[in-house]
Amino acid sequence: MFAKIRNHLTIVYSTVMVCFLISFVVASYTGLVWVLYRQEQQDIEVYAKEEAREHSSLLRQKQLSAILPSEEDAESDGDLFHYAFDLNGRQVSSSEPAHEVRAAIREKILTWQEADGEAVLTKVYLPGDKKNYFMLCSIKVYDGEHLLGTVFVGKDITSYYIMLKRLLLVLCMVCLLFLIIATFTGHLLAGRAIIPIKNSFTRQREFVADASHELRTPLSVMLTSVEAIRTDDENTLSSFSEQVLEDMRSEIKRMTKIVSDLLTLARADAGAEILIKEKFDISDIAEKVIRSFQPVAVEKGVKLDFVGINDLFIHADKEKITQLLLILIDNALKYVKQDGKVVLFIKQSSGSKGTVNIIVQDNGVGIPEEQQQFIFERFYRIDKARSRVAGGTGLGLSIAKWIVEAHRGTINVESAVGKGSTFTVSLPN
Repeated sequence: MFAKIRNHLTIVYSTVMVCFLISFVVASYTGLVWVLYRQEQQDIEVYAKEEAREHSSLLRQKQLSAILPSEEDAESDGDLFHYAFDLNGRQVSSSEPAHEVRAAIREKILTWQEADGEAVLTKVYLPGDKKNYFMLCSIKVYDGEHLLGTVFVGKDITSYYIMLKRLLLVLCMVCLLFLIIATFTGHLLAGRAIIPIKNSFTRQREFVADASHELRTPLSVMLTSVEAIRTDDENTLSSFSEQVLEDMRSEIKRMTKIVSDLLTLARADAGAEILIKEKFDISDIAEKVIRSFQPVAVEKGVKLDFVGINDLFIHADKEKITQLLLILIDNALKYVKQDGKVVLFIKQSSGSKGTVNIIVQDNGVGIPEEQQQFIFERFYRIDKARSRVAGGTGLGLSIAKWIVEAHRGTINVESAVGKGSTFTVSLPN
């Protein structure tokens, strides 16, 4: 139980840490990308304005003379480049980018439709599925209010993109490493955190076991004493005294059952309950259990049936399986009204030769859906007043669940209010 709690706490801590780390990586990476993008955008816009001022005289001369000034195109010095065009779209001057991206950049310029003076991130596709990233900006050159031409400036920022991808990879690896360390540390801390709880639970469990064990003897003595008084022919008791003795006898029996159930669960928690497995016919055991409950069923006016096959052998603890059947049948009879029906099915699981199903079906009061997940908890009762009248202790189904899980089986319930309940146990053979 404590191992499950520790693992659950570790999973919760790890999930919270994962969410925090993902948020941190996303926020950090997004913030860095935005800062770099805005910085490059502003730098290109400033560079575009400077180029526009420098090319204003050249474009003015172009309009005054039909022959362009002699100016050769040059390779870009670094990642920056520019193109200058007159009103007729003829190139006046340029400082061109690297040769492999030159054609793609020219194609982008020819189809340019972005706002004047605003730098835009542009993606250029190259042969071999390669991609380069550029910051491009166009700005119109004026002489007063007279338009002279257009200048395009750009910068290759592919190196920044590669740097950001590597940074993201490093961040993810660091976060993964940190998550592994945090998970391991969280597991250790969770183990230390539950030590006081574990010690307290152990002391409580030992107290329950010791108290249950010590109470069995005085309860047996009390029950024997009451029986001796009731059967003593020399004593003349009034009807009131006889009723008091009968009530005492009933309550002592009920207390004895509670103590016995508590002792069983305490031993199970401590691992002291040992299964003694043997091969036996479970149908034979089921028939005996049904016969033992027939007088109770007849008294309540309930029909109790058994449906099974002969020679269905199972390898399990015979005493514990008998106790399991007693608990399930007893639980069904308590909550079935007069003229109701309880049926015990024992059958081989369909499609499996290694699983035996025990099904107890009734048409009683049923269990509300929101309470079905709690019925196997200790001392849990759906209707406490009704359970008290029926003689329930709230421990039977807890013991049934332990017996099933000790045999590596499963138990579940399907129920609807007013229609009854079906308890299904699957035991590996």
